[in-house]
This record gives sequence, structure tokens and C-alpha cells, in this order.
Amino acid sequence: MKVSAPSSEERAGIRAFHRALPGYRSTPLISMEKTAHEFGFSDLLVKDEGKRFGLKAFKALGASHAVYHLLRRRCGGDLNPEEFLTPKGRRAAEGITFTCATDGNHGRALAWIARLLERPAVIYVPRDTVAARIEAIRAEGADVVIVEGGYDEAVRRASAQGGRGDWAVVADVGYEGYEDLPIFIQQGYLTIFEEVALQLRERNETMPDHVFIQAGVGAFAGAAAWFFSDSEEGVRLLSVEPLTADCLLRSARAGDGRVHTVKDNRGTIMAGLNCETPSSTAWPSVCRRFDTYLAIDDHYAEEAMRILAACDIVSGESGAAGLAALLALRTERPDLMEGALRLSGDSRVLIINTEADTDPDAYGRIVGKTAPGGAEP
Repeated sequence: MKVSAPSSEERAGIRAFHRALPGYRSTPLISMEKTAHEFGFSDLLVKDEGKRFGLKAFKALGASHAVYHLLRRRCGGDLNPEEFLTPKGRRAAEGITFTCATDGNHGRALAWIARLLERPAVIYVPRDTVAARIEAIRAEGADVVIVEGGYDEAVRRASAQGGRGDWAVVADVGYEGYEDLPIFIQQGYLTIFEEVALQLRERNETMPDHVFIQAGVGAFAGAAAWFFSDSEEGVRLLSVEPLTADCLLRSARAGDGRVHTVKDNRGTIMAGLNCETPSSTAWPSVCRRFDTYLAIDDHYAEEAMRILAACDIVSGESGAAGLAALLALRTERPDLMEGALRLSGDSRVLIINTEADTDPDAYGRIVGKTAPGGAEP
């Protein structure tokens, strides 16, 4: 399915919608100059999405935008962003039970929106989802169903339930028969890059020439592909996945334009990226625009988390994937850095910290200390 990139006017509308949400503020864009110089780069920028809406992850940008458009259709288009979480928006949501599959962050984001709309949510999670992420979803008032399988099985369960009555599936993965709301979720993630562009303009700086994007089903990568489609010529996009869940890399290697499934998925500490099949709505944009696909071992994510913590950036395992990819390249393929990837002393690199300590126990174990504001063990 080919989906066109949103126009500049549509992007402005997406940001206007997010600005109307309670607690909206632009997340920090941090320069890690010392780390950049250690890698031999000019600059290394980190967009810290761990501070988004108090939910420790970026996913609310997509979930909220999709639910808004779902309710707007119910109103025949008569619902503006300022009315989304008012009595008018709640009336539009009457009777709906929201549902989705999640590895943690998207489900929490949907549960948050459902709570603000005073509606129930039922969230399906893979069997190996850690307790902290399940409890974070429940804390938003949602019911959690643990399935005996991986992410794809959770998607199937949510899809089957969503076909009943007034249940509404709000999934960030597109598949046959479900390719509408995932597009709105993908559009919602554009706000991250719009904020980056504005923050750089305010500093009189240009856009980095290399952008590392972690990829689960590819919705976030799809947003990056849209944003950097042609307005930022010369920007190289690099996808980062775990070695055991490299469905985008495998789909790219197949070279047939179709999505391919990782059938021997064995798990990864990067739970938010532990996906088996790319999104059908994201993959066409990703495969046309991304330059490089990388798959990395878990221990690089752990090392990246410690480096970020030393710079006062709280990052979870998936959030650290961009820096982890740089560590993996420096260790295993330094020849690629100045060769095919053209990473050199003049390079300015952007990574996105997509989550904070969504598993506080694991964070404390890996980093060696509790995240600021977290409960002491």
C-alpha cells in the first residue's frame, strides 16, 4: 500500500493537534559533544522522548492522533483538536472499548487516551512482557490480557476482539484489512521531527546528515521516511533492529517490496523492537527511503544506556538503540563508518531516545543506579 507523505499544511495540523493535548511541550534536543568527539563526529544530538507527556515514551503522539481521527469521523468531521478531550469528544467516544497489541509503550499510550476520554481499554501483550510495563498500562485503568505467544499473536488477538460490537482497534501496525488508523499513528510521530527542525532553526543549526531510527514494526521509521522524503536532501536514514527481531532488514534483503516475517524470533531486551512482521502501511515508505538497515546485539544497548546515563539522559533498552548501533559499528565494522556510511569528522548525527526507564528494575541492573525520580529499590 503506497501512502503519500503529509503536506506541510497537514504537518502543521498534526502539531496543532498535539499542542492542544494536556501536558504538551517540546521534548529536549541535547547535544552530546564529548561523546561525538569520542566517535570522531562533529556533533551527536539526542531527542529525548522519555519526557513525553509523563509516559516515558513517544507513543502517545501516534495513539492520540489516531483516536482523534476515529472520533472525528464519528462526528462527521465536526470535531476540532481543542474539543478532543472535552465533553464533546467524550460523547463521540461513547460506547467504544479501545484495544490494541503492545510490547508496552503503545498500549500504555492508548490506555492513557482512553482514560482521558473516560472509556475502557483492553490491551494485549506478549507472554514475556515484563511486569513493570504491564502495571504501567493497568495504572492507566486498562485491562491487560497476556497471550501465549509473541507480538504477532497479540496483534491477532486484538484484531479478533476489535471486530466485535463497538470495540475499536488502534494498532500501530498495518496489515491486510487494517490500513487506516496505522497511517494516522505514523503521521502523529512526525511531530518529533517537526520539533527537531524548529529547535535547530532556533539554534541557527542545520539538520544532521545521519539519522538513526530504531524500528519495531516500522511506523516510526515510516514517519522519518516521510519527513526526510525530499525536503532534507543528503540526510542518510539508518534503521536499527535487534539481531533476533530484524524483520525490516530481512524484508530489505528480500528485495521484492513485500514485508517478511522473522519466524525464529528468540526475544531481545529491546522489547519495544521485538516485532516479527513490518507494518504494511509503513514498509513502502521505509524501503524507498532508508539507506541502511542494521541489526545489533543486546549488549550494545546496555552499553549505550550507561553512556546516556552518564550524560543525564534516562534511556530504556529500545530508546538507546541509535547510540547502540554506533557502538556496534565502531566495534565490529569501523570500515563501514567512513566507507559506505560516510560517517566522518564532519558528520552530525541525530538519534532518538524513544523511551526512558519503562522497566525500572532492568534499568537499575544495567546502569547500576535508579533513574532520577524513580523509587529506590
